[in-house]
This record gives sequence, structure tokens and C-alpha cells, in this order.
Amino acid sequence: MPRRTDSRSRMIHAAAELFCQRGYHATTFSDVVRESGAPRGSTYFHFPGGKQELAREAIARAGDQIEEMVDQAARHADDPGSLVRALAQILASRLERSGYQSGCAIATMVLELAPRDEEFSADFDSVFARWRAALVTRFEPLGLAPGRAAVLADLTISAFEGALILSRAARSTEPFKTTTEALISAIDHDAASQPAAP
Repeated sequence: MPRRTDSRSRMIHAAAELFCQRGYHATTFSDVVRESGAPRGSTYFHFPGGKQELAREAIARAGDQIEEMVDQAARHADDPGSLVRALAQILASRLERSGYQSGCAIATMVLELAPRDEEFSADFDSVFARWRAALVTRFEPLGLAPGRAAVLADLTISAFEGALILSRAARSTEPFKTTTEALISAIDHDAASQPAAP
């Protein structure tokens, strides 16, 4: 049983990376088997729903990964701006290590599949909602009111998504760094203009 679980986990991990880099339609089960090292016959054993089931597992894993990154960034943050900077460093480092192939874990599939596929669209929306909630949960104890925390979480997500695309195109983290600094400036200004928490 542990070996089966390990094989399934490796397949989800490999699929997540491949879907991130190539998209849904350009990734085959054979690609996933090759990348994961899983036994060839295990694909439909682990994923009886086929490629769609595997993709949905990979999308859910992306949500887990984003929450973990926000938690990791929050360990080094003492204000909203430093949280954003720490998260940006994690994302930029991941992008650089991948040779500018791995930006947002789901962006390639979102552009490819949403909004035509309702099930996938709901899964994508859930990942972004998890990212938003993770940021809001961390922003509020750092002094942002709930309403502003939600707005700035959306701004952070939108800025990072755009910056990742620009950086992939440029094969440089410079656009990401520039966007991050502008974003932090806006967040710091917003935080400074709020009344002190009671």
C-alpha cells in the first residue's frame, strides 16, 4: 500500500509540473508516467476517471502548494509589505529554478480550459479563493482591516499573475521584482492610511 500511495503522489506531482509548463492538452498520461517513474499500468488504477481526474488532483495540489507558500512567507513577515516581499521571493526563485517554465501552477490550464469547462473552472476558482483566503488570514493580524485585506489580497494575486507571465516572456525575474516593489509601495501606503487597530 505505501508503494501505491507513493506512486500516486509522484504522478500527481509530475502531472502538476507538466500541466503548469505545457498545459492540459499537450500533456499525456505517457508523459506523466515517464516523468514520475510510476509503473505504466498504474495510471487507470490510481485515476479511474482518466486524465480529467488526474488534472483535478493536480489543481487541488496547486491550492495546497500556494497555501504552504503563504505560510512560509508569513514566518518572515512583520507587516503586510514584508509578507508580500517574502512570497514574491519564493515565487521568483521557483520560476528561476525551473528555467522560466513554471510560473503560476494553474495559469496555463486556466487560459486553455476556462470558461468552457465548468468543472475545471470551478476548481480553478477554488484555488484562487484559497490563495485569497490564505493572504487575508495573514494580512489581518498584520494590521489590515478585513475589507482592505481582501482587496489587497486580490491585488497581490493579480499583480503576481501578470508579473509571472512577463517574467516568463523576458526570461528574467526583473519584471517580477519591479511589480513586487510597486505592489509593496501601494500596500504600505494603504496600511499607513488606516486607523490603528484597537
